Amino acid sequence: MSEAGADSFDLVVIGSGPGGYVAAIRAAQLGLTVACVERESLGGICLNWGCIPTKALLRSAEVLDLTRRAREFGVVAENVSYDFGAMVERSRGVATKISRGVAFLFKKNKITHIAGTARLGGAGLVHVDGEGGARTLRAKSIILATGARARSLPGIELDGERVIAYREAMTLPRRPESMIIVGAGAIGVEFASFYRSLDTQVTLVEFLPRLVPNEDVDVSTELARAFRKRGITFHVGAKLSRADIVDGKVKAIVEPAKGGGALTEIVADVLLMAVGITGNVENLGLEQVGIATRRGFIQVDEQFGTGVKDVYAIGDVVGRQALAHVASAEGVYVAELIAGHDPHPVPYDSVPACTYCHPEIASVGLTEEKAREAGIEIKVGKFPFGPLGKTIAAGEYPGFAKFIWDAANGALVGAHLIGPAVTDLIASPTLAKTTEVNAESFIHTIHAHPTFAEALKEAAEDAYGQAIHI
Repeated sequence: MSEAGADSFDLVVIGSGPGGYVAAIRAAQLGLTVACVERESLGGICLNWGCIPTKALLRSAEVLDLTRRAREFGVVAENVSYDFGAMVERSRGVATKISRGVAFLFKKNKITHIAGTARLGGAGLVHVDGEGGARTLRAKSIILATGARARSLPGIELDGERVIAYREAMTLPRRPESMIIVGAGAIGVEFASFYRSLDTQVTLVEFLPRLVPNEDVDVSTELARAFRKRGITFHVGAKLSRADIVDGKVKAIVEPAKGGGALTEIVADVLLMAVGITGNVENLGLEQVGIATRRGFIQVDEQFGTGVKDVYAIGDVVGRQALAHVASAEGVYVAELIAGHDPHPVPYDSVPACTYCHPEIASVGLTEEKAREAGIEIKVGKFPFGPLGKTIAAGEYPGFAKFIWDAANGALVGAHLIGPAVTDLIASPTLAKTTEVNAESFIHTIHAHPTFAEALKEAAEDAYGQAIHI
């Protein structure tokens, strides 16, 4: 440690989510003395209440769905049922295990974990209130990685029981018979997918004209088809104008987003808000030290500086791209910057996005619509997973792979996938997007047979009229 004493560090990180804990570890690897302050569980929202436990629940739903189809595979499984409480318990256990993994990594890298709530004290000072009392840390550099939380709509209060956010959705005491989900982005469609597998009557309400509105139009269309087949009801181009608790139920009023149409009344056991997030900027002492916020997020420059010397902010609290892997990349960048290195910039135009509903969705780069708006001359190829031997043998939902190439130089403009294992398959298009892998080299890369990855090769080939199996 530095000469000032046991409470002095080269770096203090506030928040231990995928941004904070990764920044702390990378800084420690580079020889800095590091402390990380966390008010809840190590791993932050992602590991404890977001990415990881939701995937555990979705895996339970996947096992249930597959078991119900057992006879298709020559397997006899009679009276298939499920234990909702056990699903939730397993999900919480998975989160706990991974949180302990972060504690192990902190110990391995000699990072001081301080449990408590931190606020900035100015001039390299961080005040911490914890179970052991108050203490003040001295830091040469500080990283704010406090994350974000769910927000609601004006006039709609989250009561944690009938009108809930994602935390409550993962730990409900019993399965609801019916659920309204407001917001059809990644969080909304993932919970819709999970609860529909448990036979909950699910209704999605989305303000924009289609499901997963940030994805390619073709992907949205395919997901709508799949959700209709699963019995999920949805209203797109619609807004929630009111939600009241009546006789222990939620009575929601939905109207066209642009106004002027008929009102629709929907009654359900629970209403889940999935309309976005707001940064955890309160009680950090930002105003006192002169750090600006805008619309609930900390303002930073290109190097994540806050305008206050040696104080940086990363991850969801800065509101750029609210993805765990983006926060981690930002954490590595800032840690290397503080350590005096020349870090590689975060490639925001090449960040993969994954949605773990069924069917899965993954994408990187521009959609076809945005590519055309940008005036890029493109070649588009598309190939369904359906004809693949692996898809047929696995009995998977087909979906498709779609590639968008720059017609001038063959560079990958965007890739959009919906179907089996696509959240893993997106890694190779992402590599192509960030390197000199172009259409020609992708097409001439041999993909193993039988695999789902063959759809990627054929989609690339289709853009140039070379696809074999379509």
